Amino acid sequence: MNNIKFQKNHSDIQFLIEVRQRVNEYFQLNGISKYANNVAILKAVIFVIMYLLASGALFFVSTYLQLLVVYAVIGVSSILIALNLSHDAAHNSFAKSKKINNILVYTFDLLGASGYIWKYKHIHSHHPHVNIPDVDNDIKESKLMRITPEAKWFDNHQYQHLYMPPLYFFYTLFWLLFRDFKDFYETDENGKKSFVHKKSEYFILFAVKIIFVARMLILPYLILPFSFGQVLVGFLCFHFIASFTVALPLVSAHVGEYAKFPRPDKDGMMSTSWVRHQLITTTDFATYNPIITQIFGGFNHHVAHHVFPDICHIHYPSLTEILKETCREYNMPYADNPTMTEAIWSHLKFLKLQGQQGLRVEYIDM
Repeated sequence: MNNIKFQKNHSDIQFLIEVRQRVNEYFQLNGISKYANNVAILKAVIFVIMYLLASGALFFVSTYLQLLVVYAVIGVSSILIALNLSHDAAHNSFAKSKKINNILVYTFDLLGASGYIWKYKHIHSHHPHVNIPDVDNDIKESKLMRITPEAKWFDNHQYQHLYMPPLYFFYTLFWLLFRDFKDFYETDENGKKSFVHKKSEYFILFAVKIIFVARMLILPYLILPFSFGQVLVGFLCFHFIASFTVALPLVSAHVGEYAKFPRPDKDGMMSTSWVRHQLITTTDFATYNPIITQIFGGFNHHVAHHVFPDICHIHYPSLTEILKETCREYNMPYADNPTMTEAIWSHLKFLKLQGQQGLRVEYIDM
């Protein structure tokens, strides 16, 4: 990962200096902090309370419909916490204190996931190397899904735009049962561990999984007047709703019609500057929709997030306007989908195009 290097393009550097200066002036002139404000904190508190109340109510339901509804509420609230609190904390942008942010990252564990390994991969793999094949952990491919133009084609890929959307409903379940373990025990091509983690983190990993399954599946079965099959359906309902909620803001941020997947040369050198790379590999959507912005933790302002990852999402609408204006002035690329619906369609059309045999997608020139 550390071998990847970006070009030192003078005009791109000037753009980055200018947009950073404008953003700094925005905070200074308005006398505000780049961290979470009262609105962001209130949202986080509301979502956490919603999660805790639903988690408690799970053990007091009397009808099966109530059981399913409560599981669904837990699923939605857990994702809203991850998007509005955990994600910012991972970037040390929610609170000014790094220690507090490190603690808040563990709210990811409410999903039965490891906040520790997610932060590790997200910060050290995804953000520095967005959409770089074999380096960005978030776009690793398999026989199931073809994303990059150079990836090997299999017969099933021609149907991936049809079967992948239903599979997205299993995203958090896959995360719970497989992804964390895969990331913890990842090895290089020689079988050597890619990373060495503290023993305490392995203990936390297994403890979180056991506790999560116990309180979300085993205890409800033992306490509530429902069969194991009924409780299992409720448990799956939690995952389906959670997966659907997180898929909405994520599907086209990096994998849509505008996306590019540049590769380094044999010496690890990329063909563009760091900031241009962030701009051509990231796409916004529905940036003028305040409801979507607040619900999904500013993920629709994803370009601003990748250029300014150390700033809390609550400020992204203003930063996006600054970024777009500066991009126009410096003739820098910027891509967005006006609505969430268009963003989802963009993702599906991309999957269909990449699923065609021998096709190398000609990306929109920005």
